[in-house]
Amino acid sequence: MSPSESPVLRTVDILLETLPPVWDRIRSNLRSAAMKGFGITLEQFHVLRHIRRGCASVGELADKKQISRSAVSQEVDALAAKGLVTRTQVSEDRRCVRLELTPIAREALDSNVQKNRAWMRGEMASWTPEELDVVRAAMDILKRTFAPEESR
Repeated sequence: MSPSESPVLRTVDILLETLPPVWDRIRSNLRSAAMKGFGITLEQFHVLRHIRRGCASVGELADKKQISRSAVSQEVDALAAKGLVTRTQVSEDRRCVRLELTPIAREALDSNVQKNRAWMRGEMASWTPEELDVVRAAMDILKRTFAPEESR
């Protein structure tokens, strides 16, 4: 191993030890708040998130989540019954049904994200300005290195 590889290897190890539990905690907080606020299951929460990100049909959701269409349909049925998702038949193809979030679901998801951001701000409130600068710089480096090309 060359001397320049040692710092890289240590950094890789630190990233792999640090990022997963940090991200898991952030996601857990987000999911927990959504599930309590909506009275929905974790799977239903994921369906809402995917619809929000552009999955507009049961088929797309099934492909994205790698589960059966019937399982996705059950989740969508439950979300529609709660007034969180609407279905609209596409006029060009009556077999195709477009899924959309209701205004209530969009507002609740937005609120959930804002609550999660507030929780994160509270967790980071004791950081010094220098620590905040270091983390922001590190995140810029990570994004530049690992983000997909289209989001860089």
